[in-house]
Amino acid sequence: MRPRGGGRVSTTEATTPVLAAVPTARGRRTRAKIVEAGRRVLAERGYFQSTVADLTAESGVALGTLYRYFPNKEAVYGEILESVMEELRESVSGSWTKGEELASLRESSRRYLEAYCRNRKLISGLIDMAAAKPEYDRRWWELRNRTFERKERYLDRVLADGDLDPTFAAVALASMVEQFAFHSFIQSSRYGRPLPDIDDAADTLSRIWYRAIYAERAVRVPDAG
Repeated sequence: MRPRGGGRVSTTEATTPVLAAVPTARGRRTRAKIVEAGRRVLAERGYFQSTVADLTAESGVALGTLYRYFPNKEAVYGEILESVMEELRESVSGSWTKGEELASLRESSRRYLEAYCRNRKLISGLIDMAAAKPEYDRRWWELRNRTFERKERYLDRVLADGDLDPTFAAVALASMVEQFAFHSFIQSSRYGRPLPDIDDAADTLSRIWYRAIYAERAVRVPDAG
C-alpha cells in the first residue's frame, strides 16, 4: 500500500474584492480599456514603479473615471493575475493524446513554456505584487492550487498501483516546471542571460515527467539479495 500525504489541497474562496458589474456596453469597453492599459504598464514598469497616474495616462481616461471601476492599481493588476493564470491553464488544453504519453507531455510542456515566456514581464510584476500584498499572495496560492489539484486528480488514476503519493507528486512535478520557467524566463532576462530554446526545454521537462510517472511503473528496482 503506497504512502499517502496530508490529503488533497483544497482551495478557498477568492479574497480579492468583487466590483459591481458594469451595466452598459460603454462601461464594459472603458473597463476593458483600463485593464489592457494595465497590462502594458505592468509589463513596462513593473509593480513597484507603476502608479495610478501611469494607468490613466496609458488608458486615456480621467482619474475619476478610473476610480469608478477600480479602487487602486492592485485591483487592475488583480484582474490581470486572473487572466494570466487562466491563460497558463488553458495553454495545455487539448494537448493530450491517449497512449502517447511522452509526446503529449512534450506538447503540453511546450505550450505552457510558450505562454509563460509570452507573459513573463506580467508574471514578474504580479509576483512582486503578491510579495507586497498578502491578499494577492493568497489569491495566487489559490489559483496555483487549481493546477495542482487538476494534476493530482490525473495522477491519482495513473498511480493507482504505484508507490508515489499523487498529492506530493503533483505539487513536485508542477512546481518543477513552474520554477524552471521562472528561472529561465524571468530571472534570466533580469540578469542578462539568454532565454532557453523552448523546444529543447520542453523535451527535457517532459522526459523528467515521463520517467517519474510512467517509466517507474514499467521498470522496478529488484530487491537487494
